[in-house]
Amino acid sequence: MRWKRNAGIVLLILLFWGLTGPHFMMGLDKSTYSPGEEPELTISNVGLTPIYFGQGYLLYRWENGSWVGVRTPFFFISRLYDLPPFYSWKQNVDLKYLPENESPGEPRPYPDLPPGRYRLVKRICGPPMGCRNASVEFEIKG
Repeated sequence: MRWKRNAGIVLLILLFWGLTGPHFMMGLDKSTYSPGEEPELTISNVGLTPIYFGQGYLLYRWENGSWVGVRTPFFFISRLYDLPPFYSWKQNVDLKYLPENESPGEPRPYPDLPPGRYRLVKRICGPPMGCRNASVEFEIKG
């Protein structure tokens, strides 16, 4: 009789877990980088439903007590990734920026991000709660 009660509790937990998603983890391979290094971003689906996201990301720099957007020189392809439950996905992140008064265009060497504290933000979507902004912080030391 006890096993029926425990099985019922497990089913309730799984139902509750599934109804509060999407559930995912996002992280970088390290927390500190040198200028010119390429971090590896990993997204893991730890929920019971698929999650969806694109190639793009936003970078922010901590300046004077607030997060300020960093202009990046990259165009991201409009591609939607579908990550099934219990799978992971990896992406290399270029730590480059677009100087003021310049626009992205012809391929050329862009400068590395200067030393400082940064945040990478990526939009991740999934049922039933819709989309969420996920972020991970890192530091560049020169």
